[in-house]
Amino acid sequence: MARTSRKRGNDAGEPNTPAMEAGLYVRLSNEDNGGKSVDGIDNQLAFLLEFVNQLENVKTVETYMDNGQTGTDFERPGWARMMGDAKKGRINCIIVKDLSRFARNYLEAGDYLEKIFPFLGIRFIAVSDRFDSAGEIFPPKALITEFKNLANDYYSKDISKKIMSAFRVKKEQGLFIGAKAPYGYILDKNHYVIDEFAADIVKRIFKMKLEETSAYKIAGILNREGIPSPSRYAGEQGVKKYKDCSHILWRQEAVSRILYNRAYIGDLVMGKYDRSIYSKEKQGKKEETAWEIIENAHPAIIAREDFQEVQKIREKNRKVWKDRQGGPGYGNVLKGILVCGICHHEMWRNKDVRNGKTQYYFFCGYAYGHSQAKCNTSSMIDYKIFDLVLKQIKLQIELAVETDSVLERMKKSDSQVAVYRMKKKETEQARDELQRYTYLKTSIYEDLKQGILTKNEYLAAKERYTRKSSELETEWNSKQAELDNFAQCMSGANRWLKAFLKFKDAKELTRDMAVNLLEKVEIYENKRIHIRFRFRNEYECLTSMLQNSSKVMGRKNSKEHALRYQTLRILLADPVRGER
Repeated sequence: MARTSRKRGNDAGEPNTPAMEAGLYVRLSNEDNGGKSVDGIDNQLAFLLEFVNQLENVKTVETYMDNGQTGTDFERPGWARMMGDAKKGRINCIIVKDLSRFARNYLEAGDYLEKIFPFLGIRFIAVSDRFDSAGEIFPPKALITEFKNLANDYYSKDISKKIMSAFRVKKEQGLFIGAKAPYGYILDKNHYVIDEFAADIVKRIFKMKLEETSAYKIAGILNREGIPSPSRYAGEQGVKKYKDCSHILWRQEAVSRILYNRAYIGDLVMGKYDRSIYSKEKQGKKEETAWEIIENAHPAIIAREDFQEVQKIREKNRKVWKDRQGGPGYGNVLKGILVCGICHHEMWRNKDVRNGKTQYYFFCGYAYGHSQAKCNTSSMIDYKIFDLVLKQIKLQIELAVETDSVLERMKKSDSQVAVYRMKKKETEQARDELQRYTYLKTSIYEDLKQGILTKNEYLAAKERYTRKSSELETEWNSKQAELDNFAQCMSGANRWLKAFLKFKDAKELTRDMAVNLLEKVEIYENKRIHIRFRFRNEYECLTSMLQNSSKVMGRKNSKEHALRYQTLRILLADPVRGER
C-alpha cells in the first residue's frame, strides 16, 4: 500500500489500549462444598468483581463457576465452557482469586500457564497470589508461582490420604462409602435399608432361579410384566444419574448381577477396585480374595442357604455350557469392528453347538435390552459376513495393485519431474503472496502511528489485509498439502496403498487384516452390509493426484500416455463402498 501523508489533527494520535475481555473463574472443591468460608463461591466472586472495578479497560464478559468440583484435574463443566470461549476469542483474560482456585495439580497447571494460555493469547491473573502473566498489574515472579502450584499439588495428595484414612475407619465400622446401594436397598446414613418394592422383585428373581429358570428368561418375564429395570427404577426414585433411563429394560446381565451379589445375604462387599482419589484413576479390579467383606452388616433379603444353592446352579450351568461348546473354536476377527448400523453398538457373537455341529452367529444385543431400540433382532451367521468382507477387501487390493502399477510407470516418466516442479512453483508463489500481505498488515500500524492513516482507514485496511491473508493461507496450505501428497505418492509412502498391498496374497480374512484395513462394518435391516475402510483420506488424495497427473501427461505427451491412465481413472471414479 502506497504511503501518503494525510495528518488530520487528533486522528493521528496513538490508538487506545484495547480493553481486556475478562472471564472471572470461581471454584469450590468437594471437601469445601457447602461451607461458608472466605473461599465460598459468593465471596470469591465479590472479591474478583471488586478487583476488576479498580482496573481500567477491563470488561467482564462472563463469570464461570464450578461448585463442588475438585481442583486435581480440569474435567469441570465451568472450566470447559470458559476454555471454549477462550478458543473462540470471546475472552482474552482469565482472573481467579488465587492459584488453588485455578488448579491443585502442579504439572497440569504448569502446562496451562506456560503453554496453553500463551498459545491462545490468554492473560492470566491470580489476585491473592499477586500473579499477572503479563507482568503489568503485578511484577513477574515465575519461581514463586511454581512453588505455589507445587504446594497445591501436595495439598491435594495429602487430602487424598486423609480421605482414604476416613474411608478405612468407616469400612471397619460396617458403613457403606459408595454413592448408591444395590437394587433392593436404599442408603440411610451409610447403611443399607431394605426397599420393600424392589426387595420383593429380588426375592422373586431368586425364586425363579431356584426353579432353574435362566437369567435371559427371567429378564423377559419381568419386561413383559412391565416391572421397571434397576436403572429405570433408580431414575423414578430421583437419582439424577439415571433420570434418562426410562427406556432401559431388564437384561440378563442385570439379573445375573443380582443373583451373584452377596449384598442380598447381608454381607457388605467393598474394595473391589483400586482407585486413587487424587488422580481419580481406577487401577484395576482386585482378585475376589482381596475384597473387603463384612458379614451380616445389614438386613438380608435372601437366606444364605438359598443364595448358596443359586451359586451351585450357576456352576452346574457353566459346566454344561462348557461341555456343549466342545473345542476352543475360532476367534472373532471382527471384534470391535462389526456394529449394528442402527444403534452403532457392537454386534454380539454367540456359539451354538447342535448335534456335534458348531455354528457362530451375530446379533444386536442392544435390541434385546432397550424398549426404544429400533434395531433388528434377527441374527446372521458369521462366516457369511466374513466372506462378504473378504470379497470387498480383495476388490480394494486389486485396485491397489493396479494403482501401484500406474505409479511405477509414472516414476519412469520424465514428465513427472515437470509436474513436481510446476506444483512446487505454485506453492512457492502462494507462500510469497501470503508473506507480502502479512508484511502489509503489520506495516500499516506504523502508518497509523505516524499519522499517515486515520484510525478508521487503519481499521478498514487491517480488516481487508486480514481477510486476504486468511484466504492466501488456506490456498498455500492446500497447495503445500497437494505437493507433499504428490511427493509421498511417488515415493510409495501412501498409507492406503501400503496397507492393502501388504495383504495382496491373503487367502482368508484374518484379525491382522481386519484391524489394519477396516474402520467399521455396519449391518442394517435385510442383512445389508456397509464397509468403511481405513485411510479414506489417503485414498482420495491419491485419486486426485493421479487424475490431475494423467491430465498433465495427456497434454504434454502422446495420446498413448492419456489412454494408459484411462482404465485407472474409471476405477477411481467409482470406489468400492462395500454395500450389500
